[in-house]
Order: sequence, then structure tokens, then C-alpha cells
Amino acid sequence: MSYFLAFCLALCWGTAFLATKNIVTALPPYWSTFFRVLAGLLFFLILYIIQKKNLKIKLNQLWRPFAIGFMLILFPFAALSWGQRFVAPTVGGIFNGSVPIWSFIAGAIILKGADRFTWRRAAGIILGLCGLLTITWPKVSASFNGINSVEIYGYLALLLMAWSYGLGNVLTKKIMVDNHSVSLEANTFYQYFLSAAILLIVALCAEPFPSIEKFSSKVIISIICAGVFSSAVAFLLMVALIKRWGATRMASVTYFSPIIAMVLDIFALRRFPTNYEVIGLCIIFIGLFLIQKPIKN
Repeated sequence: MSYFLAFCLALCWGTAFLATKNIVTALPPYWSTFFRVLAGLLFFLILYIIQKKNLKIKLNQLWRPFAIGFMLILFPFAALSWGQRFVAPTVGGIFNGSVPIWSFIAGAIILKGADRFTWRRAAGIILGLCGLLTITWPKVSASFNGINSVEIYGYLALLLMAWSYGLGNVLTKKIMVDNHSVSLEANTFYQYFLSAAILLIVALCAEPFPSIEKFSSKVIISIICAGVFSSAVAFLLMVALIKRWGATRMASVTYFSPIIAMVLDIFALRRFPTNYEVIGLCIIFIGLFLIQKPIKN
């Protein structure tokens, strides 16, 4: 059962990038992000009403879901929507696969304890960064030669996405997991509620509301896929898997989401990964293995 949950989680995470690409091709990035978050919010609202969960929260505790929601929902979703316009879903999946690198760096600094630096883990971090550089090198080198490439903007946005996820994972443990002043259900609901409210204000101020014609069946299905399955359902699967495997082993699922994103890219968009992307992904995987391998006491 645990392996089935892991497969479903990898599938949910891996499909997010093709779905996001479909959405941002038709809708402006901030509206794309808002509708994705809105879909997740409605899912949790319906789920918690059916389960009759208590979603009350004290006003002085609202900063907890706001902080986590900003780092794990609002900012990374917006960065992904903005950046995915310029790059293929495969690239988004690979950058997302680098999240454990940033989680380890943030954890080693903030949490200390088991996530301490070693020479092996330092080598893993360097390899992970080299893998990202390998993927981006063709466009970066072209910019050095005076050739303007919009893909670089996508790389920067995806890097911010991965960094935000990494730091957000660490803050989740410090703010939510290690603190029980707010229930898991209330924390999750208000993460989505506050993120949706802020994104609605930003979208109204920054972009015109998209016309109804833009909401094709493909876009609507992609919003549901990204907002419900790749976000809300993925969160529930992640929590269930952490309870069964623990956080460290659960993080190994990250290895498979870039592969799923790559496969979907091939079949849906007929876009095959470049040699740089394949080599860079392999280098990142080696770096992740060095980072996540337990330290012998």
C-alpha cells in the first residue's frame, strides 16, 4: 500500500508541470495561479465540511498558515506559472526535483540536528548545483554571446520556486509540525484561503480578467489537475506517506516526479528532452543520493 501511495504522489507531482503549461498558455500567470489555488481551496472546503472538521483559529495564530502558505503555495505556484511560460514542462519537473537540495541547506542552517553538513553532503550540494548549471548552460552561454534567450527568465523563476519549496518544507516542521496550537485541517485550509485572497487582489491589480473563451475544456481540466490532484490530493498523500515512511524516505518520491514530467512532455507535446537536460538530471540525482543517504554515527 505504501508503494502505491508513493506512485500516486509522484504522479500527482509530476503532472503539475504539463498542467501548468496548458493553463499559462491560455491565461495570464497570476490568474493562472489564482485559479489553481482556488481549485485546491474548494477541494479542502468540501472535504472538511463533509468530515465536519473544526476550522476555527485564533487571530494571533493566523501568521502560521500565512507564512507556510506563502512559502509553499502562493510564491512557488506564482513563480511556476510565470516561469513555465518560457520553458518546457520537463525543465519545471527537473527544477522541482532539486527541492531536497534547498531543503537540506535550509534544514542544516535552521534546524541543525540530523541535517548537519558533512563532506559527502557538501559534494552532493555541489553536484546538484552543477546539474542545474548543465541544464541551463546552452541558454546561459548564449546570453554571454549577446543572444537574448527568454528561457533564462523561466530558469530564474523555477529556481525561486524550488528555493521557496525548500525553505517552506523546513518552516512547516518548525511552525506547524512541531507546534500543535493550530489543527492540521485549519492550518491547511487557511493556507489556501489566505493565498487565494492575496492572489485575487494581485491578479485584479496586475492583469485583465481573462475572457470566457479562454476557459476551454483543456484549461479547465488542467486547473483541476494542478489545483486538486497536484496540490490538495498530493498534500494528503504526502502526509499519509510521512506517517508510514517518515519524512526522509518520503522525500525519495521527488526522484520520480521529473521523470513523469519528462514522459508527459514527450507524449503530450511531442517534445523530447535535450542531452543537457538528461545529463543534468542524472547529476542532480547523484547529488540527491549523497545528500539523503543517512549518516552513520
